[in-house]
Formats: sequence, structure tokens, C-alpha cells
Amino acid sequence: MSDSIRIAQLYPDLLGVTGDRGNVDVLATRLRAAGISVEVALVGIGDELPADIDILVLGNGPLSAMRRVAPDLHARGEAIATMFASGAAVFAVGAGAELLSHGTVTLEGERVDGLGLFPFTVSRSRDRRVGYITAESEHGSIIGFEDHASSWQLDQGAVAFATVTAGRGCIGTPGPGAGESIRVGEAYATNVQGPALPLNPAWADAILRAAAARRGLDYTLSSEHERLDALAKGARDKIASLVHGKQITAMGL
Repeated sequence: MSDSIRIAQLYPDLLGVTGDRGNVDVLATRLRAAGISVEVALVGIGDELPADIDILVLGNGPLSAMRRVAPDLHARGEAIATMFASGAAVFAVGAGAELLSHGTVTLEGERVDGLGLFPFTVSRSRDRRVGYITAESEHGSIIGFEDHASSWQLDQGAVAFATVTAGRGCIGTPGPGAGESIRVGEAYATNVQGPALPLNPAWADAILRAAAARRGLDYTLSSEHERLDALAKGARDKIASLVHGKQITAMGL
């Protein structure tokens, strides 16, 4: 069994418009701080996807990018479904999350089919949800930014991973009490940007502990993690003060 964690980011040139490489970087940095070696692969259209990936990351992008990558993604569908089934971690943001859902229906009625690995379908609308967002989850408080016009309709029996406390969310009636993000095993679909994982180290650590355990490795926090967490706390505290002080609020455009 390998003593290295393998991370792959799919389509970083097309699905990476909201700083999504930052999610990959923080995962790799925190693994190295725990003394675990890391291999990172950036996989574009037509590139080979390395075997036995531990963490798959898909970022955000416009509808045009979703259309462009969809044929290549569907060609990889069996391999990605195997990752889900094997317990590999997945972190998918925005358009990347939608491509792993059942599919996205545009304002014009066009459907962009997804792989059906997450239990929701997306409807695009004119209600653009823009602003800071906070939500409560099993990994604690999540803080980030939302900028989307997507409503996620969950399959029967599926539940949101987090509950919005400020901002609008993407599941149910927008606003506090709405749902945000979906978890299936160790796979997460979210509309939280920021990028999300540098701002939410507890969420990053949950992903990394699962990936390390899958390899039989011990993910142990160090003084470097404390330094990184202090940086994240400064940003989180500032966002929280803006949200609760109502200096910056979520907007419906």
C-alpha cells in the first residue's frame, strides 16, 4: 500500500474560476505538515487520470465550461463512480458539483447531464445569490462566499450537509435555515467558495483523515497546522464580523 496521498484536480483550466486551486493547495500543504507525502495531478481534457486517486477535486466554472468538459467527464464516468464506491474523497464546487449530480437545467430548458453520483438535480434561475455565507455542519461552522444562480432539488431521502445561518444557500427556500452542500460517503458537493477549504480547516482535516485512513496512514496535526489555522481564523473572524455586523450581506440579483 502506498504511503503517499494522491490528489487529482480535473479540468483546472476550465473549472477553476473561483480560486479552486486553493482547495488543492491547502490539502497538499496540510498533508505535508502531517508528514505525509503528496502527489498532485492536474488533469485536463484528454489527459490520463492517474490510477488509485485518494482525493478528486473539481472546481467551478461557467456553463460554457460545463458544456465543454461534459463529454470528457462522461467518458471517465465509470472510473469516477469506482472512486465513489471505493471510499475515495471528492470535493466538488459549483459547476463541478453540478456535473456530478443528475444534471443541470438551464433557463432556456437545455439540460447538461451529470454523472448522477450526487442525489440532486439543478435548476438555473435569474435569482443570483451573491455574498458571504455561513452554515452549520457536522464539521462545525462553515464560512465562505456564494455566487451562483442554482437551486438544488434533492432526491427523496437525501439531506443537506449543512444548514445556512447567514446567506442564502442552494437547497430549499433561500436564507437562514436553507440547506447547503451534500455529502455522500467521503464525497462533498458544495456551492461554498472562498476557496472553501483554506477558510474551513476542520472540513479539510475531515477529508484528509478519511483519505489517510484509506491508506492506513495516521494524519496527526502539528505546530504548522496551528499556524495555518490561525491564519484561517483571522479571515473567518473578519467575515463573521461583516456578516453579523451587516456591513456586507447576501444579495439577490
